[in-house]
Amino acid sequence: MPSKKPGTTLELGHHDECTVLHVKGAFTQDAAPAMLLQGEIASLKVDGPPRLVLDLGGVAAWDDDGVGAVIGAAKRVMTAGGRLLIAATPVDLRERFRRGRLDQRLEFRETVEQAVNEFGGFG
Repeated sequence: MPSKKPGTTLELGHHDECTVLHVKGAFTQDAAPAMLLQGEIASLKVDGPPRLVLDLGGVAAWDDDGVGAVIGAAKRVMTAGGRLLIAATPVDLRERFRRGRLDQRLEFRETVEQAVNEFGGFG
């Protein structure tokens, strides 16, 4: 069930143990994609605490709104007692999180497969 705005696509994938949200496109010069991400996170229907993998491998560009959307997603999931793993983060975005010391509060994995397997694997 893809959600679309110009330049941004969000696609949900469900596994036995977690939900994967694949993000593709650019989160720059417009708050709409960040709002789309926040809305998608807010609308997730899960049993128990959410376990979410945020796949950023398809993201081409970011600005402050995009970074804020990831932070907001993490807060929303953690507030609900869940866990968020951020996977396949582009190098420049990962460096941005590191410079802001956010890499010490957020959990990153190299690949979506690693993150899903940490939650119990593909099923």
